[in-house]
Amino acid sequence: MFKIHWNKKNTTEAIYACAVLAIALTGISIVVHIRVVYDALRAFLRVISPIVYGLSLAYVINPLLKLIERRVIGPIKTRKMRISPVLRRVMSLFLSYLIVLLFLFLIGLLIFPQIVKNYEVIVDSTTDFIQNTITKLSEQFGVDAEEMNARVGEHAASFLSYLGTIGARFAIWLLLFSVGFIISFFVLLHKEHLRAAVKKLLASFLKPKRFNSTMEVARLADRTFGRFFIGKIFDSLIIGVISFVVFWATRMPYYPLLAAVICVTNIIPYFGPIIGAVPCVILVLTESPVKAIWIAVIILIIQQVDGNVIGPKIVGNAIGIKSLWVVISITILGSFFGFVGMLIGAPLFSVLYTIVKEHTEKRLAKRNLPTETAAYADMNPMTVFEESVGMTPEHFTETVEASLPAKRDEPAVPEENAGPEPAKESADPADVPADEHAEQSAPGSSPETPETEIPSPEDESEGEQ
Repeated sequence: MFKIHWNKKNTTEAIYACAVLAIALTGISIVVHIRVVYDALRAFLRVISPIVYGLSLAYVINPLLKLIERRVIGPIKTRKMRISPVLRRVMSLFLSYLIVLLFLFLIGLLIFPQIVKNYEVIVDSTTDFIQNTITKLSEQFGVDAEEMNARVGEHAASFLSYLGTIGARFAIWLLLFSVGFIISFFVLLHKEHLRAAVKKLLASFLKPKRFNSTMEVARLADRTFGRFFIGKIFDSLIIGVISFVVFWATRMPYYPLLAAVICVTNIIPYFGPIIGAVPCVILVLTESPVKAIWIAVIILIIQQVDGNVIGPKIVGNAIGIKSLWVVISITILGSFFGFVGMLIGAPLFSVLYTIVKEHTEKRLAKRNLPTETAAYADMNPMTVFEESVGMTPEHFTETVEASLPAKRDEPAVPEENAGPEPAKESADPADVPADEHAEQSAPGSSPETPETEIPSPEDESEGEQ
């Protein structure tokens, strides 16, 4: 019968070669069919989006739930009825979601009724503004008014079509968000059990060291996301209230709508104030160019107060990364997840940045190199080598070259001493003379030549006599 004799070394090399080939083919396929992969990824993310929304809502609502459960429902005690932990959790959940729904209702009450109420006014003022602009351009620069009106009509038609697409997407998003809202309720209802189940699953797959490091990363993410989201929500509420009061005091048109837009978009770091300011200025520009300038100045002042006074007091340095990385993270995740990606981009990148930074500093510490980034500003490779090894490259080379001959001479020492050993085996200890035995056993004495160690034939004959 034919038998296969496995060679462990060849089998391992074959497995590695197949793995490298599979990875290379997969990478080539992804590059060639990048559009298909991108569409498949977006479809997958759309399918799991309700779960993502549910977990995100549960995470945001959890601090409010703990506050209500500890300070409001917890102290309630009655003589006839004792509130069980399950009933306390359900009551706290209903109260928490009632507050959240009330907040969302107030935001919607500020935005949607204003849009419906002022829709015709906004359209008429926008149309008049465009017509007046075309008339001034035709009078001062000789632009053809009919051709300009035709182009504006084409762009308006495409813009209305785009608004219809946005409305359809918003309806789908609202449906998915509603499903996520329901999922978040059950996640918070069984949050302790879910947390323990996740730890159990990780403990079954990971070694103790990996499990502990994973738990540290989870705690880091919890601190970063918690501080960022909770602080940003309170900061945005304060900015929304300030904007509402200032816009109302300065008699700005559509001030409830403008304040709501500023409040919602302020949650996004860095890009939020710009995203909120642009539509507000354009909307007021159709009413009055002077007021548009004033509202731009007001928004700029409010954002400066927020960035230098209010924000640092509430949010602090929750993200802990440079502005460049914040912009990059928001841009990348925003392209995949939209508004939600822009929200989670900065804290998520902050967690990854902290992990990479700690790992890098540990490796530098093992090599006896400085861990401060500023120390590498003017450091050249020679300086890094000297601080790591403890000597200059020239000294290191001389030391190595000096040690090489010594290493080559070391094997020659046992060869010289190896000569007497066979003779000792062939000779009987009783045949060795007493004088020579005393010389060999004397401390500090060592044979200079092989002749002093090997007995001569004359000595052997005398010993026999």
